[in-house]
Amino acid sequence: MRISKLAMVGVAALSVNQLAYADAVEIDAMSLLNQYNLITSGNVISTSEIDGNALIGGNVTGGMYNMHATSNAVVPSLTVGGDLNGGVQTKGKGVNIGGNVSGSLNINDGGDVYVQSVSGTVQNSANGHGSTSVVGNISGTVSTNGGNTTYGGVNTGTAAANGGGNVYNQPVSVPFDPAAAAANAVNTLGQFSNQLAGTDFNSDYTISPSGKVTFTATPNTDGLAVFNINDGESFFDSVKEFSFNLGSATSILFNVFDDALSEYDISVNFLANSAVDLADMMLWNFVDADSLHITSQFGGSILALGTDVVTHGNIEGTLAARSLNQNAEIHSQPSGFIPPSAVPVPAAAFLFAPALLGFLGLRRKANALKAAA
Repeated sequence: MRISKLAMVGVAALSVNQLAYADAVEIDAMSLLNQYNLITSGNVISTSEIDGNALIGGNVTGGMYNMHATSNAVVPSLTVGGDLNGGVQTKGKGVNIGGNVSGSLNINDGGDVYVQSVSGTVQNSANGHGSTSVVGNISGTVSTNGGNTTYGGVNTGTAAANGGGNVYNQPVSVPFDPAAAAANAVNTLGQFSNQLAGTDFNSDYTISPSGKVTFTATPNTDGLAVFNINDGESFFDSVKEFSFNLGSATSILFNVFDDALSEYDISVNFLANSAVDLADMMLWNFVDADSLHITSQFGGSILALGTDVVTHGNIEGTLAARSLNQNAEIHSQPSGFIPPSAVPVPAAAFLFAPALLGFLGLRRKANALKAAA
């Protein structure tokens, strides 16, 4: 059995106001992976797009978010704990930025938009279905088309409302704290990753001399196949292709381990379009990765809570990581993965509630446990 460790580094109380996007309800780990297409505890730098919603704990620079909006989402299209820089576009409904907007933020499909302050540009095409609220000062430009613009501080720039809206100078209350929401979600997924890492494997793989890996599933009665990949860094350095013999498997878990925090260069060809066709079944749990560099299309959702990720190949599924430097698309593939029945799926307490859970993604296994598995 594999065991990983998640270190908690603090708990702080924060006050939040009445929620505008959703009631304060518990959202469990699998719901997080389906409500969001990207979750990070740290910064995101992007030159590409994300199909679904994004929850970013740090700063965001660039990128296009919720470009293929999902109708069942109850969370904003973009939530950022820190500042927003560069040019950012969103579709879908709703934005909540915990810091300053110094770049340009274009909200194409409206919804309610909350930002802390604006020294750059915010353009909200609300079209009668939302408004723009600035908690503090405006020294740049804020414009709402078909809705109101409200600011709580001082306006030394431009505050505009077109298409029948009005401009108000009055106190602004945010629906929830974005940094707290991100930290809470990351903590929940970190617990989930730890629990999955302790699941006994029941399936195996072979590697041909040419570097082709054949994963052969022997699922349990619930349809879950579990593969353990030891010495993961060396594994991904040496393999070139993935093929799958799944039999009756309906969910596939890959636990990837190393002796210490490791750097992964992943350039693998998922044969027979399996990166897309099997994406909703696969969950990759990178227990000890310090960095991931993905250079080709990768199939399945990824848990890598203590990991800095760089992409030059598309990801088919949700990514949960420490930080992201994005140079390829992340596609929404709603997960049909069903966790092991022995693994409780932790709820994110209250995702938009006042508890901010500290997180440190340093998770290593005991070498003796690894050797004994």
